[in-house]
Order: sequence, then C-alpha cells, then structure tokens
Amino acid sequence: MKRTIFFVFLGIFVIDILFAVELIPTSQLLASYLEQDSDIKNLALELQKAKLNQQLTEIDKGFNIKLSSDDMTFVLGDNGSFTVKPGVSVTIPQLNNLGVNLNSQMSVAGGKTNFDSASTSVSVDLISSNKSNRDISLLEAERKVVEAERNLTSKAVEKEKTFYKNLSTILSTISNIVTKKNSLIDDYNSFEMIKLQGYAKTSPSYIKAEMNLLSSEHEVDAAIHSLISDYKLFYLNCGYDINIPENTDFTELIPEDIPQVAAVDITSYKAENYTQIESAVWTQTINQMSRDASKKFTLSANGGYSYKNTNGNNGTNSINAGLSASYEGLSLSAGVNVPVSSGGKNASPSVTVGVAYVPTTAKKNAISDQLTQISIEQEQMKINSAYLSYESAVREKQLKLEDINWDAETNQKNYEMYSAVEKEMLSYYKNGLISEKDYSAATINTLQSKVKGIMNRIDLIVYNDEVKAMFVE
Repeated sequence: MKRTIFFVFLGIFVIDILFAVELIPTSQLLASYLEQDSDIKNLALELQKAKLNQQLTEIDKGFNIKLSSDDMTFVLGDNGSFTVKPGVSVTIPQLNNLGVNLNSQMSVAGGKTNFDSASTSVSVDLISSNKSNRDISLLEAERKVVEAERNLTSKAVEKEKTFYKNLSTILSTISNIVTKKNSLIDDYNSFEMIKLQGYAKTSPSYIKAEMNLLSSEHEVDAAIHSLISDYKLFYLNCGYDINIPENTDFTELIPEDIPQVAAVDITSYKAENYTQIESAVWTQTINQMSRDASKKFTLSANGGYSYKNTNGNNGTNSINAGLSASYEGLSLSAGVNVPVSSGGKNASPSVTVGVAYVPTTAKKNAISDQLTQISIEQEQMKINSAYLSYESAVREKQLKLEDINWDAETNQKNYEMYSAVEKEMLSYYKNGLISEKDYSAATINTLQSKVKGIMNRIDLIVYNDEVKAMFVE
C-alpha cells in the first residue's frame, strides 16, 4: 500500500527516467496498421483484377481482326500438291457491328499455282442493339474499376476509423485510471482522518476505512495492468512490440501527437455523391440504357462479291446483297445473287426470300413491357429513399458535430481552469501552505482534462472518416 500511495502523490508529475517508455509516432502506427491489413490487401488485388478485366472487355468489344489459313491439304506422291484457303475477317463493333470477310483458295500442283476461288462480304447493322450493348459492356467494366477503387478507399477509411477508436478505448482506460486515483486520494484522506480521530485498529470504522483504501489501491493496480496489456495488444495489431514495465508511470502512455484536424463540412458534399443516391442513380441509368438498347425492330444488310475458277481457265463472278429484318416475332429476309457473265456465257440472277413468325413473341414482349415499368418504378423509389436517407444522415452528422464542438469547448475551458489551479496549488505546496496530496488532486484534474481533450481530437477524426465514407468521389 505504501508503494501505491507514493505513486498517487508523486508518480503523476515525476518522470522516472529508468522506466521511460518511448512511444512510436501515431502516424507511423496508423500507416503500419493499414499496410498489414488483409482486407485492404485483398481489395487492392480486386482492383488489379477489375482493371485487367476492363482491358479484356475493351479488347473483346474493340477492333477485331482474324487471319487464318483454314485447313491446308498436302497430297503426297510423284506430283505432290497442296491446297490452302487463306482468309481475313475484320469486325468493328463501334461502327454498327461492321464486318468484312475475305476468303480465297489457292492450289499448287506440278509446280503450277492456280487461283481457285475468292469471295468478299460486308455486313452491317442498320437498326440493332449491338452497338448500344457494346457501350453498356464498356461502361459496366469501367464501373467495376471505379467501384473497386471506392471499396479500397472506403476500407482504408474504415480501418483508420477502427484504429482511432481502439486508441480512444485506451485513452478511456487512462481516464478511468485517473478517476480511480481521485477515489484513491479520497479514501486515503478518509483513512487518515480515522487515524487522527483516534479509532482503534480493531474498530469497525478503522477496518472499513482501511479496506476501502486497500480496495481502491487494488482497483488502480488492476486498471494499470489492464492498460499495459491493452497497449501491448494495440501495438501488436500495428505490427510492433512495446516493452512496458509494470511500474511505468501510466501518464507516459498518453499519446500527445494525435493530429488536430478541422471538421469536414458535410454540406460541401453534393447530394448526388451520397453513396446510396449515386448507386441508385447509376443502377437506373445503366438499366435505362439496356432498355433503350433493346430494339423490337431490327434491320441489317449484307453484300459481297465472289469468284470461282471452275475449269482452271474460265472463272465465274457473282455479286450478292441482302436485307434481314424482324419485329414482334416476325422475321423477313431477302437476298439477291447476280452472276457476272464470264467466257461469253450469260447467267440469270436469283432472288431468295424467307419468312418466319413466332406468335408468342408479341405476348412475351407485352409482359416484358409491364415488368420493365415495374422495374422503373422500383428504381425511382430507391432514388427517392436514398434522398430521404441523405437528408436524415446529414442532419444526424450536424448534430453529432455540434456535440463534438461543445465537448471540445468545454474540455478546453476545464483544462485552462485546472491548469491555472494546478499552478497556484504548486506555489502553495512549495510554500508549505497545502499538503502534497492536495497538490496531487489538482494535478489529477488537469490530467483528466488533458486526456479528454485528446479523446475529443480522436472523436473529430472519426467524425471526418464517417462523413467521407458517406460520399463518393
């Protein structure tokens, strides 16, 4: 008990160099805490995956070209020969799915090369959803990258918030120790009063006062032991080890480098950047693009030219063109092939027409229209709900900031008052006007206000993190 009483009166303002603890800067602890977090590492990898998938989508939906030889046939024998069918195909989705195909066949036999056939064709979508679907795919791939970046940033902010909350919990323990020390001083004064009043050691009053003092002493020791354990665990979570002897002055464990930040003005953020609103609007936008891209009427055209060498000397040429359309289950196609005269022979053109009809398509489209209308209403409801959530969240944060500012102002006034009282008490103590325990009580009050002021700084950092998490860039 003598050790604790001495610690109460002297340990608060006397630094023991032998047991001084060197704290790692808070910014360094935070950086290490974030660096080794597995969630952040995983989200960083998810961001890399999203960027790579975006590149794949851009390749798939961009300019595509294919070079091929098709099957090459080799005939073994005295007059060895081979046949090859080289071809080129090009697709440009951004130009209404424009496609160009070139194919030919060549053969070599007996040292002689023959050009057997060639064809070229062009196709294009006049009215279709292909180009719009391509744009949607690119936007969705880009959105996944944006969301992956946001998830990484949000997780980092969340982890920073957790870090400071853990640190605030430690400061709460320190504040609790300070409170217990005040109680210990009161119990010590009560016990001294009992002794001065001449109570016998066996009297109930003496025993009760002594037990209260011993109990308070034990509570202080237990709280300090718990603080040291919590501090070591906190450092381990940040990737560091810290040696804290049991007889360390607990005031050395108060981190005084907590940054003082200015409060984020929540009204400076645009409502449309509120996470719920932005997400709901994006969903509505991309869904509406998909609905607009869905065409009930489609129209495409194609045309081409072909050449075929039938007897090694004379060749035939033909030109072909066609249209295809569909609407509400009805499909129409028409094509024309016009042979070009060759070798003095005239050939007749030919026309091909096709019709197909699926009666259930119109009924299914009508039901789909009703489902679409319901989806539109639901999307708008989500947007409206998000705006209501935004208004409520903004008001809630404004009230919370008012409380934080009020606490900061109150803590500052108390700290200034207790600091002034402590200086006066120190003067009185040096002049022998007050006892050591009276001066210790004044010191404890100043320390308590100091700890609360640091905790208030953390509250403001956490508040800023919470506001930032509410909005997207």
